[in-house]
Amino acid sequence: MAVSNGNVLMIEAIGQDIDAILDPLLSRQFVKKGKNFTVRLGSEDVEIATSFKLYLQTKLINPHYKPETAAQCTIINFIVTEGGLEDQLLAMVVRVEKPDLEQTKEELVSKQNQFLVTLAQLESDLLKNLSEADPETILTNIVLIESLETTKATSTEIQRQQIEAKETEKNINNAREIYRRVAAEGATLYFLLIQLCIVDHMYQYSLESFQTFFFKAIDNTELNDDDEKRVLDLRTSIRMTVYRWVQRGLFVRHKQIFLTQLTFRLMQLGIIEGQEYDAQKMNFLIFCPQRKDVPLPVTLKKWMPETVWFNVQKIIEIELFEQLANNIELGAAKRFEDWYNELTPETEKLPLDWKKLESMPFEKLLVVRCL
Repeated sequence: MAVSNGNVLMIEAIGQDIDAILDPLLSRQFVKKGKNFTVRLGSEDVEIATSFKLYLQTKLINPHYKPETAAQCTIINFIVTEGGLEDQLLAMVVRVEKPDLEQTKEELVSKQNQFLVTLAQLESDLLKNLSEADPETILTNIVLIESLETTKATSTEIQRQQIEAKETEKNINNAREIYRRVAAEGATLYFLLIQLCIVDHMYQYSLESFQTFFFKAIDNTELNDDDEKRVLDLRTSIRMTVYRWVQRGLFVRHKQIFLTQLTFRLMQLGIIEGQEYDAQKMNFLIFCPQRKDVPLPVTLKKWMPETVWFNVQKIIEIELFEQLANNIELGAAKRFEDWYNELTPETEKLPLDWKKLESMPFEKLLVVRCL
């Protein structure tokens, strides 16, 4: 057994509940017998080697374990972050698009690490030589003096090369940044996918599967010598390829949710032209908050529910909608009532000057959400 032989034991894909047989190991219920320690596993006392190590691995995105488990174990979260995934995808994309550039980058990183190792070794050797030198003959110690000169010359040369390497790295990074938008597109899409499990637990997507379709989209994109045009084509191809892949596995009622999430995220990133992302408006669309300190006017009670009036009182806090409540109450109550009672009011023009919202579909959507 791994416990007795002092091997490393890894248990993969554990769930929320950990098998009770592991409790003695996790809580370190060790009993000393002679020079050795034993632990009770099941019905047997098993000798435990000091070199034994236990690793538990789960594929759950956000596991919740009992407090005692968290206290007994060192928990390490290896889940990728959006920024971290973006950097990983950037390196992968550059490796495909500009292989020479990425190879130079990797060689440069390796070279800089080697510089640090060499400087540390020189410092260690110098200190060792100084500590072993005879204080009475240190000024005439030819070997030590030559060693000092060699260390100084090597250190100066390394510092010069480090300056050149940093300048080269800067140029390489500037060249790689062209493809940053492609990597950002991929990271954004992946983090939208892994949130679909909130809609239905059946929707689970691995990073490996996502990367397969990510690079499939790159392979299917028409080549272009213009880097800017190439980046735009890559982003569009990746977005459509991933969308088609995901929507094939969604229930019909969930396809619109995913498309809406994707659209709002692209708006937030400024990728969709002609529509500026406004956090206040987006918050109103999603949550439709209310303001209840203004009572519903008597003239509106016959057709407008009280909750709708509370919605109106909140939307007037948003720029552009300041006069909506006054127009409904005093300006054209009957015309708003007729619009409200339409079978599909979202397709009809709003009364008064609010018909201008026909050219502002997102803002009109807020009014529909409100009323």
